[in-house]
Amino acid sequence: MKNRIFLRSLNLALCGLAVAAFAACGDDSDGSGGAGGGGTSTTTSSGSGSPSATSTGSTEPSTSSTTTAASTTSATTGAGGGPQTLEMIDDMEDEDNAIEAAGGRLGYWYTFNDKTEGATQNPPPDPEGTGETPFTMTALEPARGQSKYAARSWGEGFTGWGIGFGFDLKSEDGDKTPYDASAYTGITFWAKVGPGASTTASVLITDPGTDTVGGVCTDECDAWQKSLAGISEEWQQFTIPFADLKQGGWGTPAGTTQIDATKLYSIQFQVGMAESFDIYIDDLAFYN
Repeated sequence: MKNRIFLRSLNLALCGLAVAAFAACGDDSDGSGGAGGGGTSTTTSSGSGSPSATSTGSTEPSTSSTTTAASTTSATTGAGGGPQTLEMIDDMEDEDNAIEAAGGRLGYWYTFNDKTEGATQNPPPDPEGTGETPFTMTALEPARGQSKYAARSWGEGFTGWGIGFGFDLKSEDGDKTPYDASAYTGITFWAKVGPGASTTASVLITDPGTDTVGGVCTDECDAWQKSLAGISEEWQQFTIPFADLKQGGWGTPAGTTQIDATKLYSIQFQVGMAESFDIYIDDLAFYN
């Protein structure tokens, strides 16, 4: 059955206003600056792909439910160690665009960008929801241990705030509703970039103060975010506590000093203006 993605993208052009603020943010924790608001505030998704069954854990020892919490408390981002317990969001092994249907979650991967003329992003955005080019997982060659597939977006030529890809945690027929992740400390995942691609990327998560459906912001929604320091052509595990996420500082203030983990809307990955980009994400999970 053909998977479908239904995207709604409103006012993405306004993200171009964030470019100057992006450059000014500087701080490692705020690395994506204004670019964050571009997709997180306006993109929703749904699909007809069959969500996969609940996963029991990661496909590698360092992300299994029995590993130690060495990196969880010692660093906000970085490789190695891994959290002690995981709730898998998507291990990508079913190859489709749906995250795992567990814990009340229902979401579908999508892409978005700043619409630079002549630039390319794969998989391409599908704003009309036709499903002609749905987001599918990329086969890993070579495999990362037992993991054979990962989420990936690649392309070139974006000169505005850049590109992004991700999913909503609860989205049925394109209507986002909040997901309660307060039982968890944060998220963890594995990431790398392709040869010669940009090594600058950020993870963004939205809540009621940073997503249009929350009612606080309208067109300048400034997501909670964290720069992925040290991302490279080698696989690394990144562990991001919710407490370390900060707004980029370019858009509408959320009205709080920390993300509201009881009401999360989306998780996205973003690459700013780059001559070329090629980013892989694998084994994405909540952790404690």
